[in-house]
Amino acid sequence: MIRATTFSASSVGRAAAATLVGASVLLVPAHATGQVGEQELVGVFVDSIAVEGNVRQPTPAILGTLGLQAGRTLNFRDIQRAIKALWATGQFTDITPRAEGGQDGAPVVLVFSVEEQDLLRRVTIRGLEHLDEGEVRDTSGLRPGLAYSPVRVAAAKDFIRTELAKEGIPFARIEERLDPVEDSEYEVELILDVTEGNRVTVAHISFSGNETFSEDDLRGSMGTKQEGFWWFRSGTYDQITFEDDLETKLPAYYAGRGYLDFMVLRDTLIVDPQTGKAHLEISVEEGAQYRIADFSIEGNRRFPTDQLEGYFETAGGGLLQSLGFGGEEVVGKPIFDAGRFQGATAQVEELYRNEGYLYATVTPFVEKIEDDPESGFPQVAVGWRIREGEPAYVRRVAVLGNDYTYDRVVREKIFLLPGDVYSQQRLIQSYQSISSLGFFETPMEFPSILPNPETGDVDITFHVKERQTGSINFGTAVGGIGGVAGFLGYDQPNLFGQAKSGSLRWDFGQFANNFTVTFTDPALFESTVSGTISLFDSRDRFFRFTTGERKRTGALVRFGFATPWSLRTRLLVGYSISRTKYQLRRDVDDTSLFGREPGTQSTLSLGLLRQTLNHPLFPTSGSRQSVNVEFNGGPLGGDGEFVKTTLEGTWFVPAGTLGGGGPGGGGIRTTLGLSLKGGAIFGNAEQFPFDQFWLGGVNFGERLRGYDETTITPLGYFARGDRAIFEVQRLGNAFMLMTAEYAVRFNDNLSVSLFYDAGSVWQEPGNADPSRLFRGAGIGLQLVTPFGPLGLDYAYGFDKDPPGWQFHFRMGPGF
Repeated sequence: MIRATTFSASSVGRAAAATLVGASVLLVPAHATGQVGEQELVGVFVDSIAVEGNVRQPTPAILGTLGLQAGRTLNFRDIQRAIKALWATGQFTDITPRAEGGQDGAPVVLVFSVEEQDLLRRVTIRGLEHLDEGEVRDTSGLRPGLAYSPVRVAAAKDFIRTELAKEGIPFARIEERLDPVEDSEYEVELILDVTEGNRVTVAHISFSGNETFSEDDLRGSMGTKQEGFWWFRSGTYDQITFEDDLETKLPAYYAGRGYLDFMVLRDTLIVDPQTGKAHLEISVEEGAQYRIADFSIEGNRRFPTDQLEGYFETAGGGLLQSLGFGGEEVVGKPIFDAGRFQGATAQVEELYRNEGYLYATVTPFVEKIEDDPESGFPQVAVGWRIREGEPAYVRRVAVLGNDYTYDRVVREKIFLLPGDVYSQQRLIQSYQSISSLGFFETPMEFPSILPNPETGDVDITFHVKERQTGSINFGTAVGGIGGVAGFLGYDQPNLFGQAKSGSLRWDFGQFANNFTVTFTDPALFESTVSGTISLFDSRDRFFRFTTGERKRTGALVRFGFATPWSLRTRLLVGYSISRTKYQLRRDVDDTSLFGREPGTQSTLSLGLLRQTLNHPLFPTSGSRQSVNVEFNGGPLGGDGEFVKTTLEGTWFVPAGTLGGGGPGGGGIRTTLGLSLKGGAIFGNAEQFPFDQFWLGGVNFGERLRGYDETTITPLGYFARGDRAIFEVQRLGNAFMLMTAEYAVRFNDNLSVSLFYDAGSVWQEPGNADPSRLFRGAGIGLQLVTPFGPLGLDYAYGFDKDPPGWQFHFRMGPGF
């Protein structure tokens, strides 16, 4: 019997080889021992496989993990793979294979002798104050009932140190101990004793060796900040952030000002063990400041040199000044800004990708040359070496994952077609447009681009994952003397998977009983024409207008047509007809709103809409502009004769991302938004006063947070219940509203924003005065629930009497 022993995964191969070599020797005659190497390669016939030493793990399970079959010829590679598979289970501390038999033609038996890992009876983590013990267990997989794993223990220690370092506790000590369990021979208790130590707070950061830039300048370029007076200047020490400062931020700061030889010589952290206050000392060597002696471009054929030079403008001092980055005035040759040079390089690369040159390479070079004889400054020759290659064409565009939504619905949002020259910009636009449908889970996976090795063209595949779109929703609106009103409805924006939308909505309550049915088809008969039809029957007893109620019955039809100059701009044409009745409450002195005769309203509407927002509810980029003109009465018949015009523009720009990355990355996204809205009525709309504009609150009319509903009037601010004006005097024929916000999009269901609103309403368009607006500011929470969107706002009204805070609650579509 020949035995080969192994004690670690790294020696698995040697053990397997030794096992089979030994078995082979038994099978080879004495005069043929010189052929052992050949026998090793050929392997030996194994008659049976046995396991010994196992107590907890059943033998069939071990044999199944090994994956070896008796009655076959096995070589050392087979044994190597089998032992690796057994090690991967984490259930063993020793695995020893050996071969028995084989003498005089006897069959070979392959035996695996194992020693099992102890089970964890308990896992105890002591000493944690700033981290949850359960989170450590869940993250590392250290749970009772599993086999002890050094890998999991190491992962738990690393997680503890990393998370504590984020809290400013970078020097935690962790001691590991395994205690046997008295009543079980094969179980142990794992104990991790954690000594967190003091939280380290950076009280001061000092520099030495800096001659050109002040300590304040260098501290400002770092992510690590000194402790300050305000709560957001905690001075927490994070080792990862500090390492990034030394390796990236400080060198980039100097390189952006021409100091290419900058080095961090050493850094020292001095911590007071009693208080945890720390002093960071950083020693630097600035080196010389380089100026640009020459800029050149090589290998460009598709774009002229002067066009590419526009991305790297050096005249007048300041790199990339033509792109709006500015630059400091210098005498003589300009200072080399390495950061801006990299940015210009990226822009040129994007220029080539957008024109189909997917395989083009733009290689920047920076070559140090002799010092300038006049000024004595060191110089660099910089430029790009370009290899353009041939343009890539789109060979095929595929969509995967749309099990419910029709292909054509997705393809209508794609701006790259087979045969087109590849464009990175249009690819990103297509990706954002598909995401904005709201039919798929976001963030979507970024499209895969597969080059064709024969032609160099590309196949593009968009990957989507269906999400639940239809919902039964209900909600409430609270405020004022009316108490509570509610709604119940069903919305499905993707009927039959064809992007057709349908909705049923019933508003009910003390002051309302409205029923609306709406159906929209974005592609009538699979054309580029969209259509909407809506039927409504409503009784509105506005709780902000308590002198009466309004009853309306009617229908609306609207069509949308694609414009030839833009795929994202549509012309809207609609017609509506309705019958309106007014009922005045008894014993009411104010008859200004509801003391009117019934009327029939016939309206033709024309509109233009352009929409590039990347999300239907929580956009972070793109814009939406619309203009709508409604012609009432006149040749159309009906009562009243007036024209109502509204304009609206909304813009969002990304402000940053925390976590994730790339166009398809997740993470928390931040954005800056600006919205402008205005409207005017020309003619006589007295027969239909609710077509006029009213301002204040969030549930009716135009939204202005920080104020109660309809309290902003053409005559100024008037609180609810103030009888100094009639109800009809709260309405106007012109309004203007603007909103600026900074929003944090945590995901597609939650957003928090800081906002500033300003607006006013006027009796006539000629009275409009944008310099006198009512202002409000506050914080808002938007949440998507299974029953529809919900919004909470807490805003301060600066111009009401007296100024103060106002809480707003809204639930349902349209916030």
